[in-house]
Amino acid sequence: MKFKKLALAAAVAALPATGFSMEAMEDSALSGVTGQDGISIGLSLNATLDVGIEDTDGLGAPSTNSGLIIMDNVGLAGDISIEVDAASTASGGGVLEVGVSIPTLTIQTGDLYVGQGTDGSDVSAGLTNLGTEVAAVSAGDPLLDSVSLTLNDVDLTIQLGSEASNFLSLATTSVLDIDIGTLNDGTDNLTLRDQSASGGGALIADQVAIRNVDVNGITGSITNAGLAIATNSALSGIDVAMMGLALGADDGTAPAIGNVYITGLDLSGQTITISGH
Repeated sequence: MKFKKLALAAAVAALPATGFSMEAMEDSALSGVTGQDGISIGLSLNATLDVGIEDTDGLGAPSTNSGLIIMDNVGLAGDISIEVDAASTASGGGVLEVGVSIPTLTIQTGDLYVGQGTDGSDVSAGLTNLGTEVAAVSAGDPLLDSVSLTLNDVDLTIQLGSEASNFLSLATTSVLDIDIGTLNDGTDNLTLRDQSASGGGALIADQVAIRNVDVNGITGSITNAGLAIATNSALSGIDVAMMGLALGADDGTAPAIGNVYITGLDLSGQTITISGH
């Protein structure tokens, strides 16, 4: 779950800072085509970046200093369409709706490391420290090797304003297939290393394939307790396949356990709350 959150956080953080091509339609042209006013934006992403998530208060004794979660060389590639509309009812108020459509998006998660953080009191120091730590930690093995994560046919609606029903809602007419890693490609495996004093090995999977992911109807709201995500009737009947699962040395010599299959995973009716602590 944390891995998915990081992957998602990296994608969101990258949008305003990456190089992409943009095409905007004038309201007059858009209304002539669709019969509606609004703003239409097309993004063609091909970006790489480094991401750092800093925990300034540490874990407590003996690890009292700040730490930094580092994702080195995150990549985003794909096309995204954005539609922006505003509306209101006769009684007043209003709602701003942003519709995001993603035909295909490939995310390279980046190598995952843990490094030294700062006290969080200086922006320049924090940015400089990320660059310094990326150079330092990338000389060694990551906790988690970069893998490709592919999303297809995603439609996301974000609403803001007093008349919004939810902060975000997911709507799609087809189920998603999510592939983590590439089967039969030794350079794109899921590799999680045990770097503890008593470890040294790794959990390795050729590919983790997640099928029948129906996200239609998932909603999210930012409450006083944090971001509350309700799965509602979605995420029922998920199938998961872990192909070529192995435990041992990370140099390709560990004998495989085999393939692990899970069917009928039901995560509907759940509420997930994300906040700081």
